[in-house]
Amino acid sequence: MSDTTAITIRLNADIDMAIGRLAKAEHIPKSTMARKFIEERLEQYRIEKAIELYVNEKGSLKEISEITGVTVRMIMKTLRKKDIPLRMGEEVFDRGMEHARRVFGF
Repeated sequence: MSDTTAITIRLNADIDMAIGRLAKAEHIPKSTMARKFIEERLEQYRIEKAIELYVNEKGSLKEISEITGVTVRMIMKTLRKKDIPLRMGEEVFDRGMEHARRVFGF
């Protein structure tokens, strides 16, 4: 069982009603529906933040993954979808060349 905490938030009446209607349609409590929306938007936000950090060169893929909690694989997948080229740092290039030397003997 995962650890959970409770928070209190204030919503305007329109949002509260919309969440209530959707929760009723799905036969789940309003709190479950609200949590679902928060979780989905949080995941989107984390991916958007990871891409922003990458584009603004605020760290390596690994560092950005650690900051945002988004896997390197997911960041790379999103970069490809958005046609954002991967940067290849000197260190990564050197490791790749060393691997090629060992594999291909040159």
